[in-house]
Amino acid sequence: MKAIGQTDLIGEHGVRKSDLRIRLLGAIDEASAALSLAKAFCSPENQERIEICQKNLSRMMGLLAALPKTPLSDYKACFAEELEALEAENTGIEAGVSYPEAFIHPGQTPATGALNLARTVVRRAEREAVAAFEALNIPDESMLQYLNRLSTLCYLLILAEMPE
Repeated sequence: MKAIGQTDLIGEHGVRKSDLRIRLLGAIDEASAALSLAKAFCSPENQERIEICQKNLSRMMGLLAALPKTPLSDYKACFAEELEALEAENTGIEAGVSYPEAFIHPGQTPATGALNLARTVVRRAEREAVAAFEALNIPDESMLQYLNRLSTLCYLLILAEMPE
């Protein structure tokens, strides 16, 4: 039985829940949960997009849960393919939406409200990741960029899901 306030990581038992790695994994998990809520309200095409991102976040969490067992050198550009695919997806969506002329306040539909919540939770996860990557000397930038582009995706999906 684990002590109160402890959990396990890959290959490591009894990790304090205040550990920076646990906080980072929790933030990414919250981002995925927020995406799942948004996914429930989106169009089928956007549900598929979000599903891919959730799978990528699960992979990211698996990679990070292996710290420090995995050598830091293994973390260089380890998310480059996912980042490239997400950037291409964003470019494609961007071509089909119109940018507003003023700040928007999503929430006219359940989809836009949930996507806006997901956007802010993803941005928080990105801030946690930046702090953790700096503190833990993780050399990878592709995971950080992925989180940044994921918040952009949420914004673009808000525009795509906005009522005419």
